[in-house]
Amino acid sequence: MRFKSILGIALIPMVAYAANPVVGEAPAAMAVAPSIDDFTALDEEFDTALVEYTKELKAADKAQRRELRANSPIKLYWPRFEAMSKAGEGRATLWLVEHIKENRDVRSKERGAVLTPLFKSIIDNHADAEWFTSAVKSLAANKKYVGADETVAMLDKAAKTAKSDNAKAASLFFAANILADSDPARAEKMMAEIGEKYSNTVYGTAARASKATPEDSEVGKVAPTFVGETIDGFQFSIEDYRGKVVALDFYGFW
Repeated sequence: MRFKSILGIALIPMVAYAANPVVGEAPAAMAVAPSIDDFTALDEEFDTALVEYTKELKAADKAQRRELRANSPIKLYWPRFEAMSKAGEGRATLWLVEHIKENRDVRSKERGAVLTPLFKSIIDNHADAEWFTSAVKSLAANKKYVGADETVAMLDKAAKTAKSDNAKAASLFFAANILADSDPARAEKMMAEIGEKYSNTVYGTAARASKATPEDSEVGKVAPTFVGETIDGFQFSIEDYRGKVVALDFYGFW
């Protein structure tokens, strides 16, 4: 069985790198850990390069497209984010995870070997990061490459090391969904734990919703307490709107 979810699941030069990095050659490790500004600048630089690359690709003929793809932004910037990741910038590690499908140098059958150490590094070193829940989501989404057992093991560790309730709940929620068919008893236990301990999170709401009955949503019923997330990532509780007229638009991916 599967649990249902109501989840709606700048060009700045960098002195630490060459202006035109050679594909496949990562720069030597930085002397100091990169700052937040370092990552933000590189990320914005990549986004700008990607926009220009997309425009050129649309306007190019077949031969030009072949040349453009050989020097795509992902090929040029991957070594730079990789070097930043090795220097300890967790968001650069997450960037590698989230862009691996765009990197044609990493074949589908090789993704697991690349992704597994990246996820382990995030879980071991960045469990207190505000973006840790995003890493948990990416881990679950890459179960196909990492492997179900390995993914569950890492999610289990993430649930223990995460600092925020939302990240803990997310780790348990995704692990429960993976185990729903192979170990339903354990999955049910995880969902119960989410509903009891982390009811103040989006995943706590999803866990309780998985046990809802048609009678719970009859016309005239008082809306149950739940936590949701807007399309721009803002988390809210229905309790904030008691006594007011509220229009809710639910969406999700199943």
